[in-house]
Amino acid sequence: MAERGGLAPSALRAIAARDYGAIPAEAALAARFTEATLRHAPEADDLREEVVRRWGKRGLIALAFAMLSARMYPTLKYALGHGHACTRLTIGGETLPVHREPDKTAVKTAAA
Repeated sequence: MAERGGLAPSALRAIAARDYGAIPAEAALAARFTEATLRHAPEADDLREEVVRRWGKRGLIALAFAMLSARMYPTLKYALGHGHACTRLTIGGETLPVHREPDKTAVKTAAA
């Protein structure tokens, strides 16, 4: 959907690889905050403050709903037996593996 919406495949690949230094700062903030929130990581608190500074409380709420929506449908589908584990992504015609764990180096590099 993001690709059809005009997001460059290179940006999507960087997000999927958690290479936050290779994407615009606002996209990196949203991705880092999402990752930290879903892991219940302590750095989510500082990232949340930055989200509110940049986009306000409405932006925070919109991002929280996006996180919830992104998790809800696949979970329901998988629980009902209609889903399969996602093992690859196709971005810009290129098939990539799905990285389950964040690359600690990329996350720390982007945070610095």
